[in-house]
Amino acid sequence: MAHELQQQVAYIRAALEQEKKPLGFLIGAGAPMSMRSNGAPLIPGLEELTQKVRTDVDPAYASAIDTLLSHLDSKDAENLEALLNYVRSLAALPGSSDIRGVSMDVLSKLDAEICKVVRMHVDQTLPPGDSPYFALALWISAVRRLVPTQIFTTNYDLLMEQALERQRVAYFDGFMGSREPSFDLQAIEEDQLPNRWTLLWKLHGSINWSQDEQGNVIRRPADPADASSALVYPSHLKYDQSRRLPYLAMMDRLKAFMRKPGAILITTGFSFRDQHINEVIDQALRANPTASVQGLLFGSLSGYEDAVALARDLPNLILLAEDAAVVGSVSSAWASEESDEDSAKSPTKCTLGDFTELGDLLRSLTGELPLRDPYDE
Repeated sequence: MAHELQQQVAYIRAALEQEKKPLGFLIGAGAPMSMRSNGAPLIPGLEELTQKVRTDVDPAYASAIDTLLSHLDSKDAENLEALLNYVRSLAALPGSSDIRGVSMDVLSKLDAEICKVVRMHVDQTLPPGDSPYFALALWISAVRRLVPTQIFTTNYDLLMEQALERQRVAYFDGFMGSREPSFDLQAIEEDQLPNRWTLLWKLHGSINWSQDEQGNVIRRPADPADASSALVYPSHLKYDQSRRLPYLAMMDRLKAFMRKPGAILITTGFSFRDQHINEVIDQALRANPTASVQGLLFGSLSGYEDAVALARDLPNLILLAEDAAVVGSVSSAWASEESDEDSAKSPTKCTLGDFTELGDLLRSLTGELPLRDPYDE
């Protein structure tokens, strides 16, 4: 039986308009790709970012990266995070002998060199004017909720922070302080912020996370001259405790949110290829049948095998792709709509998988409120 698009959109609108249930957004790497700069994505996706690492890394490390990529399967060789995992796992091995044809001295420096290239391409300024990030920030500021909105993101960029700050939205990201805010686990666990504050959790770290001389994780502006000033992507290896802690705490926030009665998580730009996040969603939705995930997917449903396999076992995981959906564990195409011109049936397309389209929906819920952007004057 075909799924009714309008019925699913109406449910999402209702979720966005209600004020009592816990509501969160999971923003993946596809979200900033919906924004264009000179015809190209504002921030490249993981595959393109991997290629830029190969071409833009210091020439002294280029051959080592190519050698390591040659040992990964074709799928992982296109994934920056898989490369970081591999580099860190090899660098953690004991001994001083070459591994996979790469010296331990080079391996020990590759992590920072790769993160340096990542920061160079990801550290972008949010363009002035309207954008889906502005729309989300505007919606947050316009809707008075009984519980704080929570934003989870796997992205390293600072686009969401810029949008919230330009819209004067108060938010907490796990760090306390002013000059060099430090990670504060106690403040995160107590979770007693006023409802008007938004909670921002960066699951894979950020280009403005770094470690000070004592090993404390702090937040400070990215320094292009400092190759070690970015902590991105948790490889789930044996980091020292101070470095592991932020990633573990951020993932715990997702688990805690999904345990809340009636919690609704809306994903955008997230491909469901991160198995660690998939495990959290799987376990949480099984343990809490009142929670639900609305997965907004860009393009055809056939491009999301991992997501479909997950949704077929979880009736409270709904996937909405351009041509089809998985609702109540049933995968089916969208029901055709009648054309206004000749009453003929025409194929239905769901465009909410484009972050820009989701931004338009959010803007439609806020009415004619002005966009406060001090950079657009």
